[in-house]
Amino acid sequence: MTRKLLLIIAILASFSFSLSAQHRPRLSEEQIRQGLAKLRDYKHKTFVKELGLKSDQEQEFFEVYDKMDAELMEVGMETRELERKTLEDAKATDTECSAASRALFEQRKKEGEIELRYYERLAEVLTPRQLLKLKSVERAMNMRLAKYHGRHGKKAAKQK
Repeated sequence: MTRKLLLIIAILASFSFSLSAQHRPRLSEEQIRQGLAKLRDYKHKTFVKELGLKSDQEQEFFEVYDKMDAELMEVGMETRELERKTLEDAKATDTECSAASRALFEQRKKEGEIELRYYERLAEVLTPRQLLKLKSVERAMNMRLAKYHGRHGKKAAKQK
């Protein structure tokens, strides 16, 4: 789950922040929303296929999973924003830097707590084998997304 969250944050960061070295224009909130909707659709299709979700499982699984995913994304975005602001603030005190770094180190703990909170609800929807397979499907999906993002990021940089 952590890798997935980091990948999503990286994708969001590339969507929402203009990288001065590459002079990318900022994407609008609508473009970001559309990108996230495409990502969610891709994830849903992948989960249905890879977990072998039955039609009666899909709605309940995605209600639970999407809520969990939104909470995880929120934690990641808040932590990343705190890190970004602190790094950009040349006048940030040692105390502020320490607080930001602590938040970064505690991020995985928060993510784990969120995932464990949702575990029982997921266990009610998925079979034990599907639940076990969930993490490996997430990892494989994240690797495919990272590979795709890396290829397309290099192409975009070469075209400039």
